[in-house]
Amino acid sequence: MSTSDGLPAQSRRRIDADTRFEAIDFVNRVNFLFDRWRPEELLAAFSDDVIVDHPLGRSTGKVELATFLKAYEPITHGVRRHNCNHVIDAGPDDDIVVTYYILLIRIAPSSQAGKLKAAPMEIMEYDEHLPKLISYAMVTDRLTRTSAGDWRVRHKRVENVSEDKVFHF
Repeated sequence: MSTSDGLPAQSRRRIDADTRFEAIDFVNRVNFLFDRWRPEELLAAFSDDVIVDHPLGRSTGKVELATFLKAYEPITHGVRRHNCNHVIDAGPDDDIVVTYYILLIRIAPSSQAGKLKAAPMEIMEYDEHLPKLISYAMVTDRLTRTSAGDWRVRHKRVENVSEDKVFHF
């Protein structure tokens, strides 16, 4: 949707600066959980009624999401996510919607990713021409607040994915 001047339309409900900051910080922290592969903490960041729409499949609820994450884990080792251009809009009810681009950069082969934890202050060098951009996508996260005021992802949509499969190792 765009306005008559060609710029994207803004949401009708105004999102205050604190909420914007919290939302961006939250989605970035969730992506750090992927980078560090902490599946229990990842699951806790999603609402019980979560829906994840991903090119690799749809998950509904935490049980299906846990199954999806288990299958997804191998390609996470040695990969870092870089999120940019966050746009925050009002969603249904009191939810908010965060749309951003995500770049996945392979910094180590999966088989050698453990070295990143064991020797974090060493400069790693590989013959595989790393680091390397392996994937680009647009992500839309619908966030909801718990009764305690914490954020949870209610719906995650990953689309417009472009990959370099050669470096998914």
